[in-house]
Amino acid sequence: MAELDRQVGASADDCRAIWNGSGWVFDATAPQISTGYWAAVNFKHGGGMRFTNITIPKGSTITSAHLTLTSYTDRSSTVVRSKIRGEDADNPGQFSDYTDYSGRARTTAVVNWDSIPAWTAETEYNSPEIKTVIQEIIDRANWASGNAVVIFWDDHDDRSDHNSESVRAAYAYDSCSTKAPKLHIEYTPLGGARSFGYIIA
Repeated sequence: MAELDRQVGASADDCRAIWNGSGWVFDATAPQISTGYWAAVNFKHGGGMRFTNITIPKGSTITSAHLTLTSYTDRSSTVVRSKIRGEDADNPGQFSDYTDYSGRARTTAVVNWDSIPAWTAETEYNSPEIKTVIQEIIDRANWASGNAVVIFWDDHDDRSDHNSESVRAAYAYDSCSTKAPKLHIEYTPLGGARSFGYIIA
């Protein structure tokens, strides 16, 4: 088995999108990536994270994968419901605006991250298992080792309860590069060769 760890490494490699009651507010320099419901004019929170140099050979089997997010603030409501998907693309670029963000194709594979336990500020939390999401990307016909991967974490479907401040917020790159989202992947290369990747900040 081989392991790979990557971290969001640039401002335009993560972003946030929030519904304000009449339209979407997109921010590629927001201090947080958040999901859930905040208020009647601030909900459907979500965002994207781009991880570069994913040196996983085509044909590999993904055995485990998860996001690691660092909580930006204390939050205790347990009615936050979110989804994790990937971008269905070979080598996605950085985020530019809401049209770019919303127009990106999502993977068929989706993982629900629901009833998220209370978060404490400055603490790291792992997502549920997302190996199916990563596998779908790696299985694309034109996937090549070294490409980038985009992961979306959102409640754009408005599944969280409409209780005030029912959100989870994680550090984005622009608020602290060392606490930016991380992606951990474990995999078996085609043929069983062993290799390792390292965090790139």
